[in-house]
Amino acid sequence: MAKKADAQQTFTQVVTDIRKRKFAPIYLLSGEEPYFLDQIAELLLNTVVAEDERDFDQQVFYGNDADLDAVISTARRFPVMADHQLVMLKEAQSMANAKTRLNKLAAYTGHPVASTVFVIVYKGESLSGTSALVKEAVKNGAVIFQSEKVRDYNLRSVIAAHCKEARISIDDKSMDMLAASIGTDLSRLFSEIEKLVIASGERRITPESIERNIGISKDFNSFELISAIAARNYTKAQQIVAYFEQNPNANPTQRTLPLIFNFFSNLMLAYYSPDRSDRGLMKQLNVNSVYRLRDIKKAMPLYTARKAMDIIHSLREFDCRSKGIGSAQKEFPLFRELIYKIFTL
Repeated sequence: MAKKADAQQTFTQVVTDIRKRKFAPIYLLSGEEPYFLDQIAELLLNTVVAEDERDFDQQVFYGNDADLDAVISTARRFPVMADHQLVMLKEAQSMANAKTRLNKLAAYTGHPVASTVFVIVYKGESLSGTSALVKEAVKNGAVIFQSEKVRDYNLRSVIAAHCKEARISIDDKSMDMLAASIGTDLSRLFSEIEKLVIASGERRITPESIERNIGISKDFNSFELISAIAARNYTKAQQIVAYFEQNPNANPTQRTLPLIFNFFSNLMLAYYSPDRSDRGLMKQLNVNSVYRLRDIKKAMPLYTARKAMDIIHSLREFDCRSKGIGSAQKEFPLFRELIYKIFTL
């Protein structure tokens, strides 16, 4: 069984073993983030059975149309030409009463055939570890992969891991720009990274190449706004907000707000860190580079803990008002008001 860990780390472990042809007898792939599920499923489809043997030894069922008795019967067969046969049930969540019906497959996962690689792909939520299906699979060496939705605060580490895997050089500011402008749509995010590599003709991504090829400003983005707030540079902050207002589709406030909230939450943690050295703050904030501390260290002498707490309250208030709770004002006038409060509280 794969060790339960961070989704990206587990993904790397699973993918590495598949590429080495170290196949598990059962793969239960489930969760909110479809990108990683699709990548593992596609890798298995391209790796387990050679292309010229797939007509005989590879069978894919789809949840809405799948006959589970036929799935079990197929999985219990022996391969015709290859060392292994691959049997995959995709879109399992689309079955009526899917979770209940999937427990019927426990009859197979409790007694798997060694020459079969059996895969279930279930999107939208994770399969329960208490279900008969999962319990029986765990007893028999299954890979249980749960693909959690990537949160904004984890996005930079996901970009870094993807670029490392693809042997692409990328700097911190470039990661910030991509995270702030594209968000957690991983399919689009990784597609844009691939486009950047093709456009530049080299395996290196810079703020200049992003600005040139994707149209994201290296000077007017969410992370530059946070840097302006950290330095208490009100003029720069208002310039960035004005740019956002002129380009609202590329710079929605609901994408910027979590980043500002995360910044002031980290600032609060930094105030109460027992060790304010770079190493101590990196440990306290769970970051792996001094670059990630630059705005925090800049802000610490300029904001008190009390001010940071008041700002966090204002951020929550803005979140409610921007969604129409207690306010009929439009998004960006409210946002300009929020930035004013941050500088004047």
